[in-house]
Amino acid sequence: MKAWINGEFVDWDKAEVSILSHSFGRGSAIFEVLDIVSTQKGPAFFGLDDHINRFFNTAKLVFMDLPITKDELVSALIETARENNMAYGAAKFFAYYPLIEFSVFPANPRIDIAIFCADFGLFGVKQEDISAPVSAGISTFRKLHPETIPVHAKVAGNYTNAFLAKAEIIKKGYEDVIILDTSGYIAEGATSNIFFIKDGKIETPTLRNVLPGITRKVAIEVIKDMGYPIKETNISPETLTSYDEAFYSGSLVKIQPITSIEGKTLGSPCPGPITRAIMDKMEDVYSGKIKKYDKWLTWIK
Repeated sequence: MKAWINGEFVDWDKAEVSILSHSFGRGSAIFEVLDIVSTQKGPAFFGLDDHINRFFNTAKLVFMDLPITKDELVSALIETARENNMAYGAAKFFAYYPLIEFSVFPANPRIDIAIFCADFGLFGVKQEDISAPVSAGISTFRKLHPETIPVHAKVAGNYTNAFLAKAEIIKKGYEDVIILDTSGYIAEGATSNIFFIKDGKIETPTLRNVLPGITRKVAIEVIKDMGYPIKETNISPETLTSYDEAFYSGSLVKIQPITSIEGKTLGSPCPGPITRAIMDKMEDVYSGKIKKYDKWLTWIK
């Protein structure tokens, strides 16, 4: 497998950075993860333009001057996917400070760009396992407040919050986490957005202090097109077990049903009928079967 580092391909095991680098020690690397899906026309990036735009917005939020343009980054991603003969998997790309630093703010402004593409087939990973229904628990760790750090940025240091929340929940015997914001409302999962369904109506937290997920954006569009009423609103944790269905959305999990919250089952079976309908429709979107949604696909070959 080949990684793209600053315009050159290197073997994955040669893609290294010092432990004393600023981005390792301070968590200042920024990144994106996006799907490479299998379509009727061949493999394609899903939501590429939106991921690129969010990457550059993250850089702006953390005062990082990227040494690459959007068009150059798109070309590099396509080139890397082709170099690795991608069929179905994921791409992850980074901007980071690679040099040894001991100060809070890097004295040397050098920024490196790295791109990795991983084909699920080479690692024996199956989408049905990644998207399998999970139990969820509510963490006592709250989502970072947007006035303390840019919560709409995908910067590595932010994910200590998600790491701790999920670690706590796993120790309690659940499989994934629901994180509340500092006002006590539902925010998101560790690396996913979240939706709840009751009486045929769908609700999801506002974007006030959660990451604006690309899959979330697509799912909302699809849900509206399917005719289901959907509302972005404050959701109290006390109401969660009254919902009939719930699911996470994210680049790798796509649409992932939630079986139970804090040990209380949400309907039966799981996924519920509306979640299943959304999953099926999203699969048609991913596979390129609906021309309207081709705007989300960037073909690799």
